[in-house]
Amino acid sequence: MEHQREDTFIGDLLLTFGWDEQNLTTRITGSRWKPVKKESNWKIWTVETNENWKGFPLKFFSTEYYSVWLMGELYGKPSESFSNLTKFHDEEMVRLNGHFFLMAWDKHNHKWHILTDRFGTFHAYYSKDGQQAAIGTFAPAVAAVASHRKLDWLGLAGFFSFGFFPQDRTYFDDLRILKPASHYILDEKGRLMEEKRYWRWWHKPNLQRSYDDTVVEFDHIINKVISEETFNGRVAIPISGGLDSRSIVAAASQTKEGKSLSSSLWSYSYGYNDDSIETCIARKIASARNLSFQAFTIQPYLFDRLDLIMSSVEGFQDITQCRQAAVTDEIASHADYLIAGHWGDVWLDDIGLVNNRSQKLDNDYIFSHAFKKIRKSGRTWLLENICLPQLRRENPETLLNQMMEKEMATLQHIEDPDFRVKAFKTDQHAFRWTLASLRMFQPAAFPRLPFYDTRMADFFCTVPSKFLRKRQLQIDFLKRFAPDLAKITWQAYDTDLFKYQHFNSWLLPKRASKKAWRILMRKQVFERNWEVQFMGTEGRQGLNYWLLRAGLRLHEFVSPQKVGILLDSFYNAPLEQGRGYTVCMLLTFSVWLEKYG
Repeated sequence: MEHQREDTFIGDLLLTFGWDEQNLTTRITGSRWKPVKKESNWKIWTVETNENWKGFPLKFFSTEYYSVWLMGELYGKPSESFSNLTKFHDEEMVRLNGHFFLMAWDKHNHKWHILTDRFGTFHAYYSKDGQQAAIGTFAPAVAAVASHRKLDWLGLAGFFSFGFFPQDRTYFDDLRILKPASHYILDEKGRLMEEKRYWRWWHKPNLQRSYDDTVVEFDHIINKVISEETFNGRVAIPISGGLDSRSIVAAASQTKEGKSLSSSLWSYSYGYNDDSIETCIARKIASARNLSFQAFTIQPYLFDRLDLIMSSVEGFQDITQCRQAAVTDEIASHADYLIAGHWGDVWLDDIGLVNNRSQKLDNDYIFSHAFKKIRKSGRTWLLENICLPQLRRENPETLLNQMMEKEMATLQHIEDPDFRVKAFKTDQHAFRWTLASLRMFQPAAFPRLPFYDTRMADFFCTVPSKFLRKRQLQIDFLKRFAPDLAKITWQAYDTDLFKYQHFNSWLLPKRASKKAWRILMRKQVFERNWEVQFMGTEGRQGLNYWLLRAGLRLHEFVSPQKVGILLDSFYNAPLEQGRGYTVCMLLTFSVWLEKYG
C-alpha cells in the first residue's frame, strides 16, 4: 500500500460520469455535495455528516494499481482481506467479510471495479440514461443524475405485494440497486461492461458433527463475532423479548482477556406502553449481565419525523416499520455503533418444511411455500386501484409469480427444501426489506451485523435443518451457555426456556386468565406501531394531510374518493382485510412521490 487513511465518517458518496452540476438532491436538508476526486470522465462527490445523519465510515486506499474507496466496515481481519484484493478474482472477493460497499479505480486499464458484500447489506444504486451515469449510496441523487424517472410499475406491484421491491428494481425503471455478492465492471464513461456474482449459495450439512457439538460450535462463532463487533467504540445493543438479542447479550457480556466488556455497552428497549412486557423482559436481561439500560415508550412521532424517516429509508420500506426513529437522539447520545440482530430469527429457525411428511415436497410446492412467506395481506386494494391500470390490465399477481419463480430457479441446486426457501428469503426479503430498515439507525449510529457475518452464514450452511426446528439449537445454546438469560421469560411463549414446551398444556390456564383480565379491565393493548401512530386524533389528521389533501401527486394514480373510502373502512375495522398494511404502504408511496417522485 502506498498510503491509507483512518476511517472518516461521511454522509453519502456519489460517482458520476459526464455530470458537473453541484446542485443535487441530498439526504439531509441544507447539506451539499462536494467534489473530492476528478478525472476527465468521472467525478466523486461526498456529503458531510451532521446531527441528523451520522452516515457511515469511509476508508481510502491507494496502491500502484488501484485507488480504493471502502464504505462501511470489514469484519475479521480486514488488512489481510485488502492485501489479497489485487486482481479481483472470485476467490479473493469471496474472502471479504463485512457490511460494506467498495469502489476501485484501475489506474492502468481505466475502468471501475464495484463490489457489494455477500448479502448486499450496504445498499448502492446505479443508473445510466445514455448521456450521464451514476453510482451512489443515495438513490434519489443517483436518479437525479442519470434517470428518465419513469415509474417501474411492476416493481411497484412487488413493493405493494411484498413490502419490498423485488430483484434489483426500484421506483424508476432505469434505476437499479446493486445486487448481493456481485462484481460490476464499468468503463471510464460509466458504461456497464460486465456483471457477475462471485459467491453462490450452498448447503452441505455436516453429518459427522453431533447436535451437541453443533451447539458448541455456534457458541464459539457467536462469541468470536460479537467480541470483534463490541471491541471498539461506544456500542448500543437493542434488547427485545425474543431470543436473538439475548443471544447477542450472552456473547457481548462475556469477558475478554479477563476484562468485562459490559462497561462499554449501552442497551435499550422500547414498547407501546409503560408496562410493556417487551421492555420488562429486556430490563431483566440487561440487569442479569450488568448492562446500562434504558426503556422507552413509543408515542406518536411519525408525522413529526416523517422527513427524517423518508430520507433515511428512501421509501424502500413501509415508513411505519422504523420505530427506532423515535429514539435516534437517545441512541446518538450513548453510542457510535449499534449491534443489530437482524436475520438471526431466520438462520436459527426452520421455514416450515422440516419433517413435512404430509406433503410431497416437489419444486412447485416449495415455491408456493416460499411465495406465501413474502406475500402480504392487504395488497389487493393497492394492486387493483394503483398498479392494475398502469400495467395495461395485466394481472400483477401473475407477473410477480413468474418473476419470483425465476429467482427460485437459481436455487434449485440446494437439495434441502427448508434451506432453499431460507436462501430465497435472504436474497429477496432480507436484501430489500430487512436491510433497508438498517438505515434508520444511521441518524444515530452505524449498525454492525453479526448475523450477516460470513463466518456465521458459513456455519449455518453446514447445519442440518432439523437441528434448527422450532429454534431448538438456539434454545439449547442459551440453556447451556447462558442459563441466567434462559431463565428469563421468552415473550413469544410467556415463560422461560426451561418451561416453554408446556405452552399448550399446563400453561394454558395462565394464558387464559391474563386474557380474561385484559378484557375485564378493558385494557387496550397496541401490538403494532401503526396503531400507535394512526389511531389518535393527530394520526388521523396526518393521514388526511398525506392522503387526501388537494394537489397530491398520489391522486394522479388513484382518486381521492377511493382513498377516502379506504380510510373510512380502516377506521371502522382496522384489522380486517389487512387494511393497516394497505394504509401504511399507501402513505409511504404518497410521501415518496412528494419528496422524490
